Amino acid sequence: MGNYREIKKQLKQKEQKLEKANSQTKKLDNTSNGINTILDNLKPTLMNKNNMVISSEDVQKIKNYTKNVKDITHTVRNVNDLNMAIKDFEHSAFEIDKENRSLKYEIELKNSEIGNLKKELSTKDKIIGKLQTEKEKLKQELQKFKGFWHSIMNHFHKRICYDKDNNYKIVSDDLYKNGIFDSNDNEIANNIARKVTIPDENKQNKNKKKNNTTRF
Repeated sequence: MGNYREIKKQLKQKEQKLEKANSQTKKLDNTSNGINTILDNLKPTLMNKNNMVISSEDVQKIKNYTKNVKDITHTVRNVNDLNMAIKDFEHSAFEIDKENRSLKYEIELKNSEIGNLKKELSTKDKIIGKLQTEKEKLKQELQKFKGFWHSIMNHFHKRICYDKDNNYKIVSDDLYKNGIFDSNDNEIANNIARKVTIPDENKQNKNKKKNNTTRF
């Protein structure tokens, strides 16, 4: 754009010069007729027919004519140089416009991709939100189950270890044999020294003991 403004400025200057050159050209055309008249009216000298007699005034007119021709030639050459620069600029402007269209197309494609990614992200956010809700529900259900399991094991532990109820002993052994009670459950139900704790709490207690032992 800087080059464009500079060329525009130069163009204005050259337009003024071109107007001047056109004006000079018109004058030059008129002067040319006068010069031709002068040349046509030249007369040979008495001493030598190959030499022509010309007045000092006519010589000055021819000199002025020659000077005007040089000035106009210089002005026109400058205007022609500017025309070449403008053509180069037009070519560059065409290439830039072509590149801009290409970049615009690429940007439109990127914007379309970004729009699709936003939609996918929004869909995934909704899925994550649903999963988090389900996770919270599962945590609540798990807490309920842990509470239920704790109550059941506490009941078996009390009946077998303290009340010495053989029926609960038989049921506990049967649950263990059928894989409903694991070894930890069976030990809690039958070992008076064991506390009725949830398996997660057992791991936490073991980790605490390890940490305390490591410190000492």
